[in-house]
Amino acid sequence: MRLDMHTHSSYSPDSRLDPVMIVKRARELSLDGVAITDHNATEGAKRAIDYARQFRDFVVIRAVEVSTAEGHVLGYGVTEEIPRGLGAKETVERIVAQGGVAVAAHPYRFWSGLGERATVEAEFAVYEVLNARTLGRGNRKASRLAVANSTGRTGGSDGHFIDEIGVAVTVLEERLEKEDDILQALYRKRTSVEGKSRGARATMRYVPKCVGEWMTRGFRRI
Repeated sequence: MRLDMHTHSSYSPDSRLDPVMIVKRARELSLDGVAITDHNATEGAKRAIDYARQFRDFVVIRAVEVSTAEGHVLGYGVTEEIPRGLGAKETVERIVAQGGVAVAAHPYRFWSGLGERATVEAEFAVYEVLNARTLGRGNRKASRLAVANSTGRTGGSDGHFIDEIGVAVTVLEERLEKEDDILQALYRKRTSVEGKSRGARATMRYVPKCVGEWMTRGFRRI
């Protein structure tokens, strides 16, 4: 079972993708599911879930990417939005209190990663170890950190453009139809990852976009 566990719709300030477009593209790629992980917003995920109800062989996971004081945290299975700007540890606790799974997003990314210390101190059960918008060295360091701390592993495209969807994915050992079962598989470390890190061509699009948006926001992170 292959799922893109990190995508962004137009409910994120840095993406224009309609949530329905993300689901359609994922199905075109024969993926089994997707998580819409918008920045500090859950409406995109809700729209995708409503659209995907017609498909019995496709799962959309409730999700969000929360901007903490230290960097970004992915929350899967959340039902309520979590305030931005909290510490990573408190953010993890709030996700878990909702019955969700907290994942350290691209821990070593310069712009928005938590960094090693905050990642370890927040006691995540799962790390994102393959992010298609992160350079290979950052993903490799995240993978080594996951091994060192015996955590689960996820992969995702972090797609903001339609051609980025599915470039990196999470692979489950068995086919699961329910969100709760998928989240349990993350906790139980029954996942692997496949796909690509950010290459030279993607970097040429990624860096100017990020720098331009950063300047537009008054040099503040999302």
